Amino acid sequence: MGEHLSANSTLQVSEAATRYASALLDLASDQNSLTQTESELTAVGQAISGSDALKSALMTPAVSADEKADVIAAIAQKMGLSSLVANFLGVVANHRRANELTSIVKAFKDLSAQKRGVTRASVVSAHALDAAQVKELEDLVASVSGGEVSMDVKVDPALIAGFQLKIGSRLIDASVKSKLDRMNLAMKGA
Repeated sequence: MGEHLSANSTLQVSEAATRYASALLDLASDQNSLTQTESELTAVGQAISGSDALKSALMTPAVSADEKADVIAAIAQKMGLSSLVANFLGVVANHRRANELTSIVKAFKDLSAQKRGVTRASVVSAHALDAAQVKELEDLVASVSGGEVSMDVKVDPALIAGFQLKIGSRLIDASVKSKLDRMNLAMKGA
């Protein structure tokens, strides 16, 4: 549940990542494999996030597109990914977009949730949240959004205490770090 982050880990999704994700969403919908595709893509995203060596290999321009495609093909085979996801990852690598895979995963999850009518939210807390706390936040977001909620939960010790809750483009920042930053800014201005 608790994935550790750096202090500035907000992931912005590029237009290209959204286009790739949208194309995959259409293909997955046509093949009635939306849930499986999302699950496999999430696993790929977690594999990339969990390996500094893999992340570096996909991000650095020193590694050729062909080498990145080979790395991705090996990962797809080792993870036992469906042909749809494996082929999609190959296309992404061959089009020199391997460095955007984590953004593509996020965009796909957002588009998939939107298609299913699910509100996507994410909470970053200073300490790991237990299941009851996550459920309480999900219920709160569901009461505001009026529907089902998909919540990503992450841990960032740099927040010191509190949490940041993001629902769509809205951010509710109840962290001690942001309060200290605001106080510091106010004191510099005084």
